[in-house]
Amino acid sequence: MKALSVAVSLLAVSLIASGPAAAKSPRHPASRSPREASARAPREAACCQAPAGAVVEIALAEAVSTKHQKTGDRFAITLAEPLVIDGRVLVRAGAPGIGEVIQATRPGMGGKPAKLVLAARYLEAQGRRIPLQGLQLAAGGKSNAMAAQAVGLSGIAFGPLGFIGLAVPGGNVTFASGTSATAELARALFLPSLGAAPPDAVDAAVALPQGDHDGRIVIPPAPNGKGQVVFFRAKTLLGTGLWFKVRENGVALGKLSNGAYFVRVTDPGVHTFTAATEPEAKDQLKLEVDPGQTYYVEGDVSKGVAIGVPDLSPSDQAAFDKASKSLKLSPPPEAKSAPPAANSATNAANP
Repeated sequence: MKALSVAVSLLAVSLIASGPAAAKSPRHPASRSPREASARAPREAACCQAPAGAVVEIALAEAVSTKHQKTGDRFAITLAEPLVIDGRVLVRAGAPGIGEVIQATRPGMGGKPAKLVLAARYLEAQGRRIPLQGLQLAAGGKSNAMAAQAVGLSGIAFGPLGFIGLAVPGGNVTFASGTSATAELARALFLPSLGAAPPDAVDAAVALPQGDHDGRIVIPPAPNGKGQVVFFRAKTLLGTGLWFKVRENGVALGKLSNGAYFVRVTDPGVHTFTAATEPEAKDQLKLEVDPGQTYYVEGDVSKGVAIGVPDLSPSDQAAFDKASKSLKLSPPPEAKSAPPAANSATNAANP
């Protein structure tokens, strides 16, 4: 009996001792209390939320040229630098994606250059598509207008009106594989962290410092939900007296005389702008305008044999900044005359 009593006592001591140990054992994550889960959720979500407008650097995974591509073609892109948010990598460099040709025109007669305008559509990472917008990659080819003019003038002695000059084509546009550019995330998204970013990685959530404007014209951001296009024409000694109007769907947006600029705020989407001189020598440029983005278009007039030929070429802020010190804001298009009824009160007050 004494041995049995000792055994029962030892068993009771063992059960008592095992109680605190069991209480200290870790619980499964699913067994966390609601308060613990809510305390952890904001920190976990914040580390993996990429905001809309976060800048990403992409690269062309293949050459794109007006020699081979046409409007509407798709092409391959890759993420050139990892997408880093709050020191965490959300998308690794090399992630594949797709871009689209918005406009590809071949060189024209009279030395008219080709034009190539591209858009980034999406990246593919972690089993999903990441939509992109605001790609700033567009260019015009080399203009041979001066050569065409020279040939045309020399042809006056050999042909009617020197129209032989119209046989001189402009240059093509080619973006080589590996050409880099920036784009933005089209919307906010959550992605699991892939680990800590390298020390030299650029955080897409950190705004870059703005430099001194140095007397340049500052274009304010586009209004909320809108995009904008800055049309400008650098001032030159040869451009005096030549001008043209920029239109969309037949509606005049502004006039580009020598050394003028204007800003067109518009809805997002694909826009086709035309330029025309008198008589109607036309040019056309197609752009995809994304919300919150500012695009730049440079206008020019090549003085041909008989008439001035307008040209609208995709440009960038650097070119606008370089020209802006000599630019003046173009007046808005002339308003149509108001009907007589609208002026009845004024006429009554001033008989």
